[in-house]
Amino acid sequence: MEKTMKKMKNKEIVIIAMIAAVLGVLFMFLDTMYSTISMLLGPVLTNLTFGIYALTALLPMVIVKKPGAALLGGFIGAIANILAGSPYGINIVVAGLLQGLGCEIGFYLGKYKVNLVTLILSGIFITICVTTRDYFIFGLNALPPTVLIFVIIVRLLSATFIGGYISKAIEKGLQKTGVLQNM
Repeated sequence: MEKTMKKMKNKEIVIIAMIAAVLGVLFMFLDTMYSTISMLLGPVLTNLTFGIYALTALLPMVIVKKPGAALLGGFIGAIANILAGSPYGINIVVAGLLQGLGCEIGFYLGKYKVNLVTLILSGIFITICVTTRDYFIFGLNALPPTVLIFVIIVRLLSATFIGGYISKAIEKGLQKTGVLQNM
């Protein structure tokens, strides 16, 4: 990662860190509501939140568009989430790194261009990475196959369209303010 970091400007690293830290703290509030959301929406629709959690990887990559941005964002977001009091501990770090890895793969394949194809690829790979962990560690393998298929579909749609759309909308707003000038 150090080699990647040398390719990023200090301003880009600071922006990634700030975005990820703010999101990590905000996710603490979502974490506290997760049980209630899960109870209300059930095992399938609860995964609509999947794309929101993917923002720590997606948003830095959408803004910086350089290798390592998603991994760094996912990692810093996870650490901020833990420091804010998340009850999920090391599992958050693993999730953040897996989201970052999936996003990195998607943007690599999309040649670091922010477009629908790249966001779809990122959504697919984020979903594959995190869902593989969840299948073995968090009991997704206990779900009936049809429910699991719907969970995966909702995660794909959430990561791609909720995470991707929110990232793109925030990036567009930041561009208008001039914060991202010279990036």
